[in-house]
Amino acid sequence: MKIFAECQELVFEFEYYDNGDNPVLKTDGKNQEYSFIPLGQNRYSLIHNDKSHLLQIIKENGIYHVHLDGYHFPFLVEDERMRALRALVQQSVESTGEHVIKAPIPGLIIQINVQEGDVINANDSLLILEAMKMENEIKSNYSGKISKIYVSQNSPVDKDQDLLIITSE
Repeated sequence: MKIFAECQELVFEFEYYDNGDNPVLKTDGKNQEYSFIPLGQNRYSLIHNDKSHLLQIIKENGIYHVHLDGYHFPFLVEDERMRALRALVQQSVESTGEHVIKAPIPGLIIQINVQEGDVINANDSLLILEAMKMENEIKSNYSGKISKIYVSQNSPVDKDQDLLIITSE
C-alpha cells in the first residue's frame, strides 16, 4: 500500500507492508525496517538502524501531529485511494468561478450536509458517499455558495458523475 505524507509543502511517498514482525517502509526504492514498541498514550519507542527515538502521534482534525525526539511535524497522511478522491473532488471549471464536485468513485449518497444557497468554507463537509461498505466524507476545497445539487440522499452515483456546484464569490 502506498502512503503519502505531506508536511510543509513537502510530499513523502512510502510503500508500506507488514513483514510479520515489523512494518517496512520503502522510500526511494529502499526498504527501511522500523520497530515500534508501544509506551502508552500514543507514544512509541521507534527503533531504526539500532537507534531508539521517542515518537508520539496524535491525530487531530485529520492532521497527524508527529513528535519525534522533541521536534513537531504536522502531516496530512493519505493512502492512494484518499489521495485520488481528493484530486477528483478538486476538479473544477476555474474560468467561470464554478467548481464542479464530481463523484470520485461509484457508490451511494447516504447523507447530504448542504443545501442549495448555503454559503460554505473550504474544508466544510458536503456529503457522505458510501462505497465498498466504507463511508467517504466529501469535503469542499473551496469557499463559496452551493449553486446546484444534482443528487439526493440514497441515490446511486457513478464515478465522475456531477454531484454539486460551488460558485466562488
